Amino acid sequence: MKKIIIVAFALVVSLSINAQEKLTTKTGKIQFEASTPNFEPVAATNTATSAIFKVNGELAVLSLIKGFQFKKSLMQKHFNSKKWVDSKKFPKTKFSGTVVAFNFDELTEKGKEYKINGKLTFHGVTKEVSSMATIKNIDGVVYLNTKFDVLVADYGIIIKSKLAKKIAEKVNVEVDLELK
Repeated sequence: MKKIIIVAFALVVSLSINAQEKLTTKTGKIQFEASTPNFEPVAATNTATSAIFKVNGELAVLSLIKGFQFKKSLMQKHFNSKKWVDSKKFPKTKFSGTVVAFNFDELTEKGKEYKINGKLTFHGVTKEVSSMATIKNIDGVVYLNTKFDVLVADYGIIIKSKLAKKIAEKVNVEVDLELK
């Protein structure tokens, strides 16, 4: 009987440790803006982004392209078309990387700046990316915010000359994750 209790206790402890080794979300937010001065804003938000963040600093983020919402439905239709991101052929964007020198035990409510290195896949192209992120722990919930820029040409997207003044070549991206 004593052995059964010890084994049961060990199982419960190992399950709770494994459960705490990763945090997840399905409601992360990615926003991007590719606006230029004097023209209509080119911006979208996706609030159904999934992410897994391990306490060792590994981070994986996945978003469906059709989940990006624009203020104008016509702009959204054009964005998803074959001429732009072709969301039928390339239905998702993903990031896989590591938070450099991450120490979960150092997280506080105030937050700490960390560098993130990894690979971003968009439109069938994978590129190395790097950014700074603020990561904080508030009552057991980890908040991660990062901002970075990408060049549309790096991901095989060509802006036609008649639209070049309306759409920026450099896209500002912001990611907000609330991980539990």
